[in-house]
Amino acid sequence: MISLNDIMLQVGDQYKMTCIAGKEGCSNIIGWVHIVEDPTIIQFLWSNDLALTLGLGFQDEKALLDCVTKLIKRNCVGLIINTGKYINKIPTSIIDYCDAKNFPLITIPWEVNVNIFIKDISIRCQQAVMDDQKIAQYFMKGFRDETKLEQYRDELMLHFDTQSDFQVTLISFQHLPQSDIEKQRAMARIRYFFGDIQCKYLFFWYEDSLVLITNSFLENQLISLCEKMILTAKRKLDGLQIYIGLGSKLNDLHSLPKNYKRAKASLRYAQTFHQDIACFKDIGMYQILFSIEDQDILDQYYQDCLNPLIEYDEKHNSQLLLTFKFFLKFNGSIQLIAQELYTHRNTVNYRIQKIKSLLHSELDCADELFKYALAFYINES
Repeated sequence: MISLNDIMLQVGDQYKMTCIAGKEGCSNIIGWVHIVEDPTIIQFLWSNDLALTLGLGFQDEKALLDCVTKLIKRNCVGLIINTGKYINKIPTSIIDYCDAKNFPLITIPWEVNVNIFIKDISIRCQQAVMDDQKIAQYFMKGFRDETKLEQYRDELMLHFDTQSDFQVTLISFQHLPQSDIEKQRAMARIRYFFGDIQCKYLFFWYEDSLVLITNSFLENQLISLCEKMILTAKRKLDGLQIYIGLGSKLNDLHSLPKNYKRAKASLRYAQTFHQDIACFKDIGMYQILFSIEDQDILDQYYQDCLNPLIEYDEKHNSQLLLTFKFFLKFNGSIQLIAQELYTHRNTVNYRIQKIKSLLHSELDCADELFKYALAFYINES
């Protein structure tokens, strides 16, 4: 990943770059660089793209402001203006607008060779992408085989504090087309929506989820960032549902495979119960249920426990299973069950007796009750 700040530090003096507005947005990551002289081109830009203009199509204040407004709407990371021929002075109103939006506005003088500048920045962006992909491969191999991470520790030490804590966050998109181009577009948007993440981190796709690995980062700050990202995504990505699952904050590089599995369990919880964000530490019993990869085991357990009630309900069109669920929920309170089901107490009493008969149990033993409660948890999962 390479940000505008990185570019300014690396080649800012060489190309006489001056950031005249939106300095707080310079931490955003650059996806690619595009020349924009026609406002109709802007609709094809992606989130995190950087625009550069000679000013040919934006010589008056209104046209330039319209260009900036459209770039911000497209979630671009900034605008570089090659001043000196078509645009000599940037209007104060546009500088103020960019400052208000934290949208970087950068100038380079006319004598700078724009072709060389674009080629240089593009090469740096491409190299950053290749570096990220290489590191992502290390992590993906480590998710499959944790012994691999130790082989890559020296390489990863160049990018992360491998002895500090790591956290894995998984992001899932409902109904997102599974083409590579759509996945990359989604990653660019989400990375932009997260804004400036104040730690070492990496985004990449793995097993149909977008992975965010953060290093040496406070958990409450990560949760806060996720919440803000969700709000922004709901506002800007109309109709695209996003779910987030957070793993645990665990120490050292070797914890990542375990952390990834916990994030998967949290994501399953979020998807199952339609919660925007789920943290592994908060999902209770489902920490166990959603960590079991062999779903057949869970399905069989549910059937073994409750099949007599399932078959009876199917044959008699009754509600024994539902009644039993509330029996467990309300600790056997006939009154509360009757209120929940809008059913007479005598009817509830009859059903409970029938349930005891079918299950061959008096339902007065904690171990028995836990067994059946677990079966209902499995069904909900």
